Amino acid sequence: MTENKLYSIGKLGKPHGLKGYQYINIDKYFRNIKMNDVSVVIDNHSFIIENFKSHLKDRNLIKFKHINSIDEAENNRDFDVYIADQYRSLKNRDNLPWPGFFINYELSDGVMLLDFFYSSNLILCNLQKNDEVIVVSYDKNNFFYEDDSLYLTIN
Repeated sequence: MTENKLYSIGKLGKPHGLKGYQYINIDKYFRNIKMNDVSVVIDNHSFIIENFKSHLKDRNLIKFKHINSIDEAENNRDFDVYIADQYRSLKNRDNLPWPGFFINYELSDGVMLLDFFYSSNLILCNLQKNDEVIVVSYDKNNFFYEDDSLYLTIN
């Protein structure tokens, strides 16, 4: 994964149970994405996600392969979790990858994705064209992803 750029997507919390699960405070985009078998980087070490699931309201549990006890999970507590841009293939229900992969990326006609934020169940993107910044919802009505590129469908 060293040839791929890494992006912070969450932070590990305390262990949960005795079998190596632990809480993760993960970017809202990933909360409902199937993350099993995804490779992530924690403290410069690669880990494969064995199981990823929702827990309670806005919490998720994560289990890494070869982490099988509460003590092993505790060793990763409070570390940031990074994902490589090779996982642009992980898409949401609108068939769009995480917008964090495209920060400072030119979408089309000189439009740049500056950043994104969440409002309730929406993902909103700040886009810049020339000197103007506009906010656009990140959904299939405004964006599409094809051939490893993100496109803006509106002007």
